Amino acid sequence: MNVKMSNKSQRSVLNSTGIEIVSGLTAGFTTTLITHPLDFLKLNLQLDTNSKNNYAALSKIKNELVLASQYPNSTVISRSKLIGNIYRGISPNLIGSTTAWGLYFMFYKEFKNLTHSTINSDLFNDESDEKFLNSGHYLMCGFMAGWVTSIMTNPIWVIKTRMITSRLNDTNLPKDYYYKSMVDGILKIYKNEGVKGYYKGLSPALLNVSQGALQFAIYDTLKNYINNNDPLTTFQYLYSSAASKMVSTVVFYPLQILRSRLQAIPHDNNSLVNRKTMISVSRDLIQNEGLKGFYKGIDANLIRVLPATCITFIVYEKMKLFLTSV
Repeated sequence: MNVKMSNKSQRSVLNSTGIEIVSGLTAGFTTTLITHPLDFLKLNLQLDTNSKNNYAALSKIKNELVLASQYPNSTVISRSKLIGNIYRGISPNLIGSTTAWGLYFMFYKEFKNLTHSTINSDLFNDESDEKFLNSGHYLMCGFMAGWVTSIMTNPIWVIKTRMITSRLNDTNLPKDYYYKSMVDGILKIYKNEGVKGYYKGLSPALLNVSQGALQFAIYDTLKNYINNNDPLTTFQYLYSSAASKMVSTVVFYPLQILRSRLQAIPHDNNSLVNRKTMISVSRDLIQNEGLKGFYKGIDANLIRVLPATCITFIVYEKMKLFLTSV
């Protein structure tokens, strides 16, 4: 796509696409490194099917974490093992989040450029030109960027989910379900499940694109409403990102539950477990946990995602501003 560059972008070392990628990668890496322990907590809460409430689930997770972090034949906790267990799955999470944010911001910008070109004669690179786009345009671009990004990164999320939720002391897990590393996970999934194993949970992931699309539509609409010309202040980025994430999370959180539970299901040739679908998992969840099961762990998730979202967007916006000026 030939993009007509603005004076600001012409002075930059990177073109507009490069700026989006680098800004997104930096934001994703920084946020994931800081918030991974909360992601660990969120996933384990989502996948807990036995506890009556979140408090009981948290106690169970804490006990399992303490047990897994003790020295052999001792009740003394190893600090290094504790940190290692909390940061279990950090490799695929860093790779996945960094890649996903870089791709999403890039595709989102490109789809906005493409949309703008259909309603104007020239493509745009300055945010001031986005006044020609409305919330509907932002929503559509968010959907398209999300679908492409989800398909490209789903294998990483499958491995991350299983690495975080599998434990050495869980005797109920199949032998090949415990992954020593990301590479080990890639090889074991291919060996036991084939290529389709990398795309478990893709259906709810594609549906969950709605959350990201809604978030970005609200975020960009708020930015345009607050200030249509000059760069926003850090507080304005903070407010816009937090408000957009809170609304989109509450609306679409049940899809995260379904995706996590589908991705966490191990392969077993002698079981009907591999026939689980989004509908069957939903039915089981309602029967066993009720409708409130769809919002299990949402409090921990909001505690995690609100700071994470604010960090992501502030780092992204500041890095983008820096790159356009160098």
